[in-house]
Order: sequence, then structure tokens, then C-alpha cells
Amino acid sequence: ADGRRIGVLRDWSRPGPEADFLRKVHAGACRFFDGVLGPEYNAAHRDHLHLDGGAWRACR
Repeated sequence: ADGRRIGVLRDWSRPGPEADFLRKVHAGACRFFDGVLGPEYNAAHRDHLHLDGGAWRACR
């Protein structure tokens, strides 16, 4: 931890290590959660990752 702040809304679409990190977190979460929705799913998820342990499966 180096004190950097990484934000989904700010960093998801920018090229660089912050976006790479967020995309790895998103992909990795799909291994542990039934439902994972990210900023590319829809506008309602533009600023966060939705992690769900519900009855539906999605990694989008």
C-alpha cells in the first residue's frame, strides 16, 4: 500500500496501472461471487463494482 486512491468512476476508463488493477479485481471477483457487474454493464454501475452472492450468475 503506497497511499494511492483508485476510483472506479475516475480510473476505470483511463489507460494505466489503476485501470489494470480495477479490471483484475473485477475479473477475480467473478471467481468468488455469483454476480459481478462493473461500469460497462450500465450507467447505474459506472462508479462501483456490484458484488452479489445471490441466485443469479453474471460476470459483466
